[in-house]
Order: sequence, then structure tokens, then C-alpha cells
Amino acid sequence: MIWQLVAKLVTGEAGVYVARMRRLAVLYAAMALFAILMLAYLISALYVWIAWLYGPLAASLGFAAGFFVLIVATWIATIIVRRPPRKRADDRLQRDIASIAGVAALSNAPLLFQSAKRNKKLLLVPVVGAVGWAVWRAITSYRRGGDV
Repeated sequence: MIWQLVAKLVTGEAGVYVARMRRLAVLYAAMALFAILMLAYLISALYVWIAWLYGPLAASLGFAAGFFVLIVATWIATIIVRRPPRKRADDRLQRDIASIAGVAALSNAPLLFQSAKRNKKLLLVPVVGAVGWAVWRAITSYRRGGDV
């Protein structure tokens, strides 16, 4: 859109372009207002129907609970969005590293399978690792008194 404005400035049609964009902004604002009114009427119709089914008190309490859940979900979303950019960058870096490690593991899988075919003892490495981990978990669980 900005390149269109630059092109219109060069050709001298900027006034027409800005007027058209202003009309378009007014139309979008009107559409937003109508959408908000439509949602308000839909919510009120839903309230009337639920009040007819369960009674006005139950409908009011149900709507209050539903909107409270929406408020809490929005609050949680704002907390997530307000995280420092460095923390978000660290999270993104961790995801990137995990995806690169997964791609590297999958790309080396045929080579690992060929070496495992040639040397059958290599198949014992994951088994020994799993058994060692299970023994370690059992010992730590026993020391804690049965908690897992």
C-alpha cells in the first residue's frame, strides 16, 4: 500500500488516492460498527433463548461465568504477549535448535541403520541406555519414599 502511495505521488494522483483511502476507511469503520451491533443482538438473542430454557437467573449466571472465562483467557494472552522480547527470542531459538536436531537425526538415520546392520552390538546401546534410565528412576523413587 505504501508503494502505491509513492507511485501516486510521483505521477501526481496522490489526492485521488488519499480521498479513495479515506472513503474506504469510513466504510470499514461502518462495517465494524455493524458487526459489533450484530454480535450484540446475537448475544442478546442467545440470552433470551437460554433464559427461556433455564430461567433468567441461571442464564445471567451462565453468561457471567462465560464472560469471566473469556476475561481470564484474555488476561493470560496479555501476559504471554508482554513477555520480554529476549525471552520470546530464547523460546524461538530453542524451537529452532530442536527442529534442526530433528532434521539432523532424520538425515543421518540411514547411515545409522547401515552401521547397525554391520555391527549388531550397536543395537545394545539404546537398550542399555533405557535400562540404565529405568534403574536410575527406580532408585530415586525408592529414596523419595515411593513418589514418582
